Amino acid sequence: MVLALLLPLALARAEAPSVTVKVLGFYTHAGLYAEFEEPFWTQRVPRLTEGRLQPSITPLDRAGIREAELLSFLRLGVLQVATVPLALAAGDDPELSIVDLPGLNPDLPSLRRNLLEWRRHLATVLEERYDIQMLALLVPTTQVLFCREPFSRLDDMAGRRIRVGSVAQGELLEALGGTATVMPLNLTPAALRDGKLDCAVTGPMPGNRIGLAQVTSHVSRLPLSWFVSAVAVNGATWRGLPEATRRALQAGIAELEAQVMDGAEAAIEDGFACNAGLPRCVGGIRGRMVVVDEQWDEPERRRLLREVLLPRWVARCGADCAATWNRIAAPSVGMRAEP
Repeated sequence: MVLALLLPLALARAEAPSVTVKVLGFYTHAGLYAEFEEPFWTQRVPRLTEGRLQPSITPLDRAGIREAELLSFLRLGVLQVATVPLALAAGDDPELSIVDLPGLNPDLPSLRRNLLEWRRHLATVLEERYDIQMLALLVPTTQVLFCREPFSRLDDMAGRRIRVGSVAQGELLEALGGTATVMPLNLTPAALRDGKLDCAVTGPMPGNRIGLAQVTSHVSRLPLSWFVSAVAVNGATWRGLPEATRRALQAGIAELEAQVMDGAEAAIEDGFACNAGLPRCVGGIRGRMVVVDEQWDEPERRRLLREVLLPRWVARCGADCAATWNRIAAPSVGMRAEP
């Protein structure tokens, strides 16, 4: 009798159709894609969901999609799941870039604290404005300076032409007297080689993998920002998944987020080791660069944040963003935003 009752349930479970999901991952030049994202989505997720979810994944730099299109494509359902670099995708919605504002996170402990403080608000913004479910915040690397000519501190950027990845990075470097140019990373090595640029901002290992160790001489340890990226799911796609599948995916991706964060420091150090040509280099190509062992000057960092970076962000974002900053971040940062 018991077997007769259980048999239909077992058959129903066995016959439940699997769901295919297309995932847009991070860039191939960062270790995040090959070392974490691809095995997570193609191997771990099918196991976690007992075969109910069968994802495929493509890296962003091979998809023909611009970062500025990611949020609208997710909202429209053109994309189902994507890893979204917040500072690059938030051109029309600068509020999303606040957690990665240059100068806000001078080290990994500060970054962890600010991610915790801003997580709920970022998830709410994505859900209410875009009908997007935020599953995780990933930190693949830091953002540092590579330069053709020697330098010893951030102030040496005065008069130099610098590739940046975001508007806020440009505002920081222009406040120091540099000339900032937003440029795709894949075009950067040639621009440096041809003398059209003097410096570039990117991650230690991504810079190594695209060949910056062959066209620049110095790289700084100072973290300008961190390339914080959200794992985001189209709302209709998310609601269409069975509850058990959603729970399994949330648990698995929480583990992925912790693994990426825990591995960030080692990945960053491997990037510096490879650029310097040290024997312990594992993931890149050995160069012969000088690694500038610079950290933030705390009074100068806070001055730039107070006088330049925070006011410029508020100017782009509006008075409501200033109020949000004052509610969420001002108590821990010790700095209020003026609308």
